[in-house]
Amino acid sequence: MRRWVSWMLLGCVTASGLTLVCPVASTAQEARQFPGWGIEYKIPPTWVLGQMSGRMHVLSSQDEPGSIFLAPGFYEGIEDVEKDLEAFATAARLAGEPVEGPTEVELGGYRAIFIVYDGQTRSLEMVRAQVIALFTPYETGVILLGLAKPDQFGTVKVRVEEMALTIQARPPSIDVETVAELTGTWANYRAGRPPSANAPDQGTRGIDDLFEFDGVNFVWKSAIYLAAEARGSTENIPASSREINYGTYSVIEGKLVLKGQFGQGIMTMALDGDRLQVGPNVYFRRE
Repeated sequence: MRRWVSWMLLGCVTASGLTLVCPVASTAQEARQFPGWGIEYKIPPTWVLGQMSGRMHVLSSQDEPGSIFLAPGFYEGIEDVEKDLEAFATAARLAGEPVEGPTEVELGGYRAIFIVYDGQTRSLEMVRAQVIALFTPYETGVILLGLAKPDQFGTVKVRVEEMALTIQARPPSIDVETVAELTGTWANYRAGRPPSANAPDQGTRGIDDLFEFDGVNFVWKSAIYLAAEARGSTENIPASSREINYGTYSVIEGKLVLKGQFGQGIMTMALDGDRLQVGPNVYFRRE
């Protein structure tokens, strides 16, 4: 098991990595869902859902210590879980190592993996985390992570285990039509500069972000090209390209879900003909 080294969707953890300042948004024992993922869980008594950021739910309690994080995803095994745990730790500015597990068990009819981590925050405060990764029969899963100071860990550990036993899963609602419509190459022009001295004729150099979708897989590239003017016409001359990320993709609840080399990300998207907006960036279909 690798060291913790971001869950890019973390939103209300302070610099210490422990204190949550979130509004009360639900009542205890209420069933909550991850829209589109087909995954439901119940909140334990005295705990409340304080924040929903991307695909992550963040829970806290005024009566008990610690914080609990939950996030669904396309999880097939421990490798997928490790990538998202590393992403979470980086975003929360945590460092640590597993001290128990991974231990595989059956939990509520689902396959699950238990891991305990010991770590520290950026301010060198010691923390302990209980991680439960639960896998469904639908190639999805959910990670539950309870985080607290070591002397308060027992309570949050029990709460995470209680929540894991309440999870119910159905198949995810994948927008297969939009997945198919994305097939092709999409470009986002990012930057340009004057051509170098040895560039042919006159033109500009540019950098594109490129998304390539084939109905199942995606590749995200950074491509440099030269737009050269020669004999009254303009031609894009490829110079170099670099793969930044690749993996599989899906669309759930109007959001683009990328399962790549560095974990899973979910981004708002809007598709309008040959125009695709992903987060703040706009891409145009290339022939």
